[in-house]
Amino acid sequence: MESPAENGSGSRRQQEARWCAVTGGRGFMAKHLVAALLRSGEWRVRVTDLAPAIAVDPVEENGVLGAALRDGRAVYASADVCDVAQLTKAFEGVGVVFHTAAADPNINNFQQHYKVNVEGTKNVIDACVTCKVERLIYTSSCGVVFDGVHGLFDVDESMPYPDKFPDAYAQTKAEAEKLVTKANGTYGLLTCSIRPGSIFGPGDIIIPYLHSYRGMMVCGTYLYLVYYSTSILILFEILIFSNHGSPLNSLCIIAWL
Repeated sequence: MESPAENGSGSRRQQEARWCAVTGGRGFMAKHLVAALLRSGEWRVRVTDLAPAIAVDPVEENGVLGAALRDGRAVYASADVCDVAQLTKAFEGVGVVFHTAAADPNINNFQQHYKVNVEGTKNVIDACVTCKVERLIYTSSCGVVFDGVHGLFDVDESMPYPDKFPDAYAQTKAEAEKLVTKANGTYGLLTCSIRPGSIFGPGDIIIPYLHSYRGMMVCGTYLYLVYYSTSILILFEILIFSNHGSPLNSLCIIAWL
């Protein structure tokens, strides 16, 4: 696997770009994150996911990802979060890890969610420590403080976890979030969790799905909060570039959108 120092081609800015890794890198939000990192010119990206090889669609092939894969600014590493050895190999030479991989929230299987969300996150943390990764940014969920009954209004990171979770996804994401917070400052690793709600943007399937109902869906009197993909990317950028040169324990936060 190519290390950050091995590629001598391209502009000086490209040569000085640091490496980061994105777990679950072929997911909807992760694709936007990868593209934004590459567009910034500050990062080379190691995209990790379950598939043995990356398959890009025509839009990606002709866009920033396709160009980056061709010139070496992006590489693909097949890695399962349930396999710490694969993660350790994928994180070699990486300064920042964005952990977006998670079990399918639509499948309410506790064993599956625990294996991927909790044990997988522990593996990510262990691999980060082994590889001396500087920062780990974990994509949690606003559902970690939702009890399935009471709505959430004007809450922040002081909101406690509920006594009972509505499903396996929320419960295991909360457990994983605790692991990430606890790992902050471990062997120089700086950690943070973000708690987005539903996310939409170019390439999603939510809006076309809702449009297919053509007015047949009624949501009652509730207010539903969703986030455009760009909002998530702005937060990631703030977290990446904040506190350079500051004590490593200064970024341990839970960020609400």
